[in-house]
Amino acid sequence: MYNVIATGSKENAVIYGSNGYIAVDCGVSFAKIKPFLKDLRLVLFSHLHSDHFNSATIKRMAFERPSLRFGCGQFMLDSLLSLNINTNNIDVYDYGKLYDYGIFKISPVKLYHDIEIFGYRLFIDGKKIFHATDTAHLKGITAKDYSIYALEANYDEETVWQHIEEKERRGEFAHQRGAINSHLSIQQAHSFLLNNAGANYEFVQLHQSKQF
Repeated sequence: MYNVIATGSKENAVIYGSNGYIAVDCGVSFAKIKPFLKDLRLVLFSHLHSDHFNSATIKRMAFERPSLRFGCGQFMLDSLLSLNINTNNIDVYDYGKLYDYGIFKISPVKLYHDIEIFGYRLFIDGKKIFHATDTAHLKGITAKDYSIYALEANYDEETVWQHIEEKERRGEFAHQRGAINSHLSIQQAHSFLLNNAGANYEFVQLHQSKQF
């Protein structure tokens, strides 16, 4: 039902569907996505950071699969067009709207990062999936009784300041100072599950830091 090709601070790509119909983000090498390429119908993009948007890979995917569709917000359109992707193969979304592709449906969700970004609700194979990563919070968002919650769980609120202080004491750059204002913590992810998940669900942890 899902395949996490990669997730973290360097590469991100997740494929959903019994036959690999939808990919959310493509921040990986072409070699990693190639085994799944023939079964993909749609590639969704959340935002433009390179760990989610590998330009060389996306351009190669479009070349290898001329019928492959790509979906994004208006804020990413120019970046896709710069890769010489056919305009007719790009679907531009507004958040909150439902888009029906027949074999699946998708609905973008407004998230809160340091640049414009979408999360996604996916309705595929009789499952409801909520995918959200690279967001400072999920305030005002609900996803009641979904089948799969793929949520960022980037850092531990109980230990993050200890990591920051230790790094800065050694004169090292502590990227966690920025992360706490633009990424979702483990505790925030669990709180969202507590308020939304029913009795039967799967929790897929995304964008985890290696230090937590």
